[in-house]
Amino acid sequence: MNLTDYVLEVVESYRRLGCTRTAETYLSTLRSMLYYHQEDAPIKDIFNRTWLTGYQDYLVSTGLSRNSIVFYLARIRSLYNKAVQKELINYQPGLFEGVQTRSEPTYKRAIRAKTLKFICQADFSKYPCLDFARDMFMLSLYLQGISFIDLAYLRKTNIKGDGSIIYQRHKTRSTVTVAVDNLAWRIIEKYKEQTARSPYLLPIIKNPGRDERKQYETALRAQNRRLKKVARYLGIKDNLTSYVSRHSWATVAYHEGVATSVISQAMGHQSEKVTHVYLKSFDNTTLLKANDTVIKAIFGKLAYSQVQRVTRAQPEYRLRETSR
Repeated sequence: MNLTDYVLEVVESYRRLGCTRTAETYLSTLRSMLYYHQEDAPIKDIFNRTWLTGYQDYLVSTGLSRNSIVFYLARIRSLYNKAVQKELINYQPGLFEGVQTRSEPTYKRAIRAKTLKFICQADFSKYPCLDFARDMFMLSLYLQGISFIDLAYLRKTNIKGDGSIIYQRHKTRSTVTVAVDNLAWRIIEKYKEQTARSPYLLPIIKNPGRDERKQYETALRAQNRRLKKVARYLGIKDNLTSYVSRHSWATVAYHEGVATSVISQAMGHQSEKVTHVYLKSFDNTTLLKANDTVIKAIFGKLAYSQVQRVTRAQPEYRLRETSR
């Protein structure tokens, strides 16, 4: 079997399972492999030591980061293992010895509290696209560091009667309870008219039911591109991305003394496995206190005390899901 046919078969199997993003990673790997090899070839000619080390050297020569190199090589290893299991090729002991298939921890992406405050208070009224990017960045922070994909897929039905938001993370499938602050409600209310006919809470996926994954990916690229413009406009040297707000929430919370176990649950992490075994789930009061701590650290206790808290969900959002 040739490489292209084999990888496309794997891709299709993931798509049938609904794992669109995983399927795309294998397609990206296939394109990289073909670019290096210059032509399609039987998989037995690909999965050997000579080809593998040559491909790794090629990736290094392109200047890719270690984790980007690992991205491709780890998927090649997965493709190899799948092919062995299907008896398409023979097992080769030690084939991946010395090959980089483990990523290294990424550098810290959090930014300081005063920078977050500066971004929040900036006037982008003349630049609607940058204003929207800033709002989504800050909303991610206010909602306990919610990731952009989970922000995009938030539905109005995720809002509960006590004003909290409960959603399931796309990455880990864990359930997260968000203590929604008044600052977050202000942003949600700001875009209410744009989502009047949508089941989604925010205008990120604008055409529900029409290739939503593609809409999300397009929105994510636009968000990161606009955040770079926000940074340039404000003279911020930090690299702003959609992930920065998430990491910043966790970092500010940690430095303000919020327990790691609370941070873990607030963000839907699975790294605190032992903690979750013997600790009961934190109630909304505990999560709200953690969120308060982060926001007060950014805006200051005096300024924050002047903001009235919303303790109930806005009536218009306590509705049944809008039909498509």
